[in-house]
Formats: sequence, C-alpha cells, structure tokens
Amino acid sequence: MPVYRCVIPEGSLTYDQRAEIATAFTDVHCGLSAAPRNFVQVVFLEATAGFELPDTHGSGTIKADTPYFVAGGNRGGRPPELKAKILAGLLKRFSAIAGVPTNQVSGRISEAPASWTMEAGKVLPEPGEEPAEWYEHAAVSG
Repeated sequence: MPVYRCVIPEGSLTYDQRAEIATAFTDVHCGLSAAPRNFVQVVFLEATAGFELPDTHGSGTIKADTPYFVAGGNRGGRPPELKAKILAGLLKRFSAIAGVPTNQVSGRISEAPASWTMEAGKVLPEPGEEPAEWYEHAAVSG
C-alpha cells in the first residue's frame, strides 16, 4: 500500500538510479514497518520547478520547495516517530543514490485510514493487526 511518488527534474535520473532508489525505498519502508515488500510502490514523475502534486492520501495539493521531492502515501495508524524515521531514511537514500545534496531533496508522508485501501482484493488492516498469512507469500527478493 505505501506509494512513494518521486518528483524529479526531467532527465535527471537514469533507469538504473530509479531502480536502485525503488529498492532502497522498499528496504527502508519494510525494514522499519515490517510491511510485505510487494506492497511498496515507487513512481517517478518528471516535473518542472514550482510543480504542484495532488495529495493522494490527504486533501489539496503538495507544493515542493526543492527540485527533488518524495510524496509518500501510507496507511495511517503508525506513531509519528516511525513516520518521521521512514521519511528521513527515504530522503537520505534518495540523496545518496541520485548524487544530489540533501538540501535539494525534501518530502512528506500523508496518511489515510487503512480501511480506505485494498491490496490483492482485501481491505487493509490497521498497522500491527496484520494476520500471519499476509507475510507467507509476500517475500520479494531484493
């Protein structure tokens, strides 16, 4: 269910960098939340300066203040400290892989109730209430 939209300047990242960032984001998110790896979605959007992005897990739009921006959309219900740790890990890895200074990358994670989202045809449980079978077939080598 986690969706990370990476807004980047046109032509700024290679396919290999994008693939590496997607894997890194999966590692960060799953390493801190224990979510199944196959739930993490990473999308790259090329945009010009001053872009606005619809907030898929909130309301209104997101305005970026840096050339590179990570707009996360996750299930609500996790402690704010965990959400901040996930975002910090994403931004750090993005900066390192993209080869851009940390002050050129920012982001935010918006949340929506778990019951608003489905994966594999099932309404998502609240964080921490996932049944064991969630993890039986979720492993994706990385």
